[in-house]
Amino acid sequence: MNEKHTDTENLGWELIGWDSDEQAAHVTDLNRVEILGIRDLFPARDDDFLETAAYEVPPALYSAMRSAIPHLEFRPGLEYQIGGFLLSV
Repeated sequence: MNEKHTDTENLGWELIGWDSDEQAAHVTDLNRVEILGIRDLFPARDDDFLETAAYEVPPALYSAMRSAIPHLEFRPGLEYQIGGFLLSV
């Protein structure tokens, strides 16, 4: 993985559960420390902080993600993705 410097102070992250109508039905905000705890669960990522794309979160990862971030909730019937975005400055 390329160890380029990433300024994470202006980044935010969300775990989004999408319903069958492609609506964001469940959104959980995540912080930098939480992302550091789960980023290795996504070995195919293109960046160190999951900030440049939306990454699919398959059900097989739910348990490992809950172990790293206990407050996470995954609702039945939703398809989850995680990704970062630039905060308004």
